[in-house]
Amino acid sequence: MNTDYRPVNINLLKIRLPISAFTSITHRLSGMYIFFITFPLSVYLFKISINSNSDFINLIESLENNLYLSTFVAFSYLVLWYHILTGVRHLIMDMHIGESLRASRLSSLLVLLIWFISVIAFTTVVYL
Repeated sequence: MNTDYRPVNINLLKIRLPISAFTSITHRLSGMYIFFITFPLSVYLFKISINSNSDFINLIESLENNLYLSTFVAFSYLVLWYHILTGVRHLIMDMHIGESLRASRLSSLLVLLIWFISVIAFTTVVYL
């Protein structure tokens, strides 16, 4: 008789994660996004921008006129900014500062608050 009552199929959408676990998981996911999307995009945009003056002007015009492209580029760099913020949080915790559950929760909320304020400020400046 099997007395193992572990769940066979875990539904991650039904599990209520603490906010610190959410920021840790999204830090890892943002790192993957940066590696596979933001970094190649940055290299490509940099290559285009240094080819010639006309290529640079064409790139600027493309970013100004194409809402989808500019939103994609902006989103990619906002993911990078989120990754930097959560990375600094992890580095501070690696120095044994703010390791308690309460401090971890507060630092996660602070990171999310700073990131959301940054997103609002960025979109206000760029798109208005």
